[in-house]
Amino acid sequence: MDIDALGWQGVFQEPRPTKTPDLSKAAVPLLFLAADLLARCFSETIGRRHHLSLAEWRCMMVLAPRPGLANIEVAAASGLDVMTVSRALRSLEQEGRLERRADPTDKRRVTSSLTEPGLELYRAVAASSEILPGELKAQDRAQLGRYLKSVIATLR
Repeated sequence: MDIDALGWQGVFQEPRPTKTPDLSKAAVPLLFLAADLLARCFSETIGRRHHLSLAEWRCMMVLAPRPGLANIEVAAASGLDVMTVSRALRSLEQEGRLERRADPTDKRRVTSSLTEPGLELYRAVAASSEILPGELKAQDRAQLGRYLKSVIATLR
């Protein structure tokens, strides 16, 4: 029986090389890698030392300068989903780092603000050089910040 007559032509041949792009040096995969490495560094240092998750820290970064936001507003500002924000805020509240209040103008809306211990922790972590490890020069940090703000603005 002829294999080609069965429609199997090419199945048993060596695969042809494809021109698959190597994205290992492209911006987006590098951003993913940098974010993962920063998250790991945060968890292993600051997170472990202060019993603080990355999601909790991201919520604190939003609420410290802008107290009185609702969960959905914290989610929008932090880039986290609402359920992750809800869990993080609940944990911060249980640790005494956050307080929640009903909005006096809209009783259905609950707002969150850092407590004094929460603000003290925020200030201590924010002042820490461990957030961005390594010997990154101030000029490079500023440039990185500008690039990331541009990317974020474009994506939002």
